[in-house]
Amino acid sequence: MTRLSLTNRTVRSLAAALLCLAPLAVAPAGCKFFRKPPLQSRVNMSDPRTAGQLLDGFYGVEAGAWRWTARQFSVKLKPPAGAAQKGATLRLELVLPPPVIEKSPAIALSASVEGSPLAPETYSAAGNYTYRRDVPASLFGGADMIVYFQLDKSMTPGGPDKRDLGVVVTAVALESK
Repeated sequence: MTRLSLTNRTVRSLAAALLCLAPLAVAPAGCKFFRKPPLQSRVNMSDPRTAGQLLDGFYGVEAGAWRWTARQFSVKLKPPAGAAQKGATLRLELVLPPPVIEKSPAIALSASVEGSPLAPETYSAAGNYTYRRDVPASLFGGADMIVYFQLDKSMTPGGPDKRDLGVVVTAVALESK
């Protein structure tokens, strides 16, 4: 039988580690340290607290303020107060960079909320834009809404960057009417 020999230093290190882990064993499931941030009606691309609401098609934050999207991208948003009675406005703040429009003379953006399509919009020049559409009250009923966006075209920059790039987004929101 092998005998385990522990030094005082090892025992103190183990005790310290157990003391650090003990609160985790008894922490309530709702402990705010481990809780997900509450769902928001507005997602700024630079806010790490709302990054979990970006479901698909968003790339990492660049310049501390914006994200490239893929050709298709989606986000989960909290309906604003009163949306079930009055509806809401979907707002996507975007930039169409010159390299994107140089590859295609026009790009169409469309969206759907809970499977209901919203009118598309076509952009034919580089610049800052806001895609804004009314969302009817009949689509609101749950605690969250999933919004799907789609572009009719995207680009691949080339070289080592193999991403499928659509537009640059700074924020997306559902706003009260």
